[in-house]
Amino acid sequence: MGDGPYHVLKVGDAAVGGIMGKPPGTPADMPSMWGCYVTVKNIDQTLATVRQLGGGVLMEPMEVQGVGRMAVIRDPQGAVLSVIQYSM
Repeated sequence: MGDGPYHVLKVGDAAVGGIMGKPPGTPADMPSMWGCYVTVKNIDQTLATVRQLGGGVLMEPMEVQGVGRMAVIRDPQGAVLSVIQYSM
């Protein structure tokens, strides 16, 4: 998949995932990847807890218009996960 918009994947009317191409400016040798999201009630509180427990925040919260706020975290062992707080 080349550059382009984000596409929402649905089962019936339920959004279950999304897919997009690599953004412009991405290094040519960067591999394609998949990411998993976990829904949280309060993203700021979640990030504070991650830091308190020895993890890290790889990407601070970002507003996704019409969807909510998302961030990327890492646990103390290095595993990466995305979290999202939906605005709906």
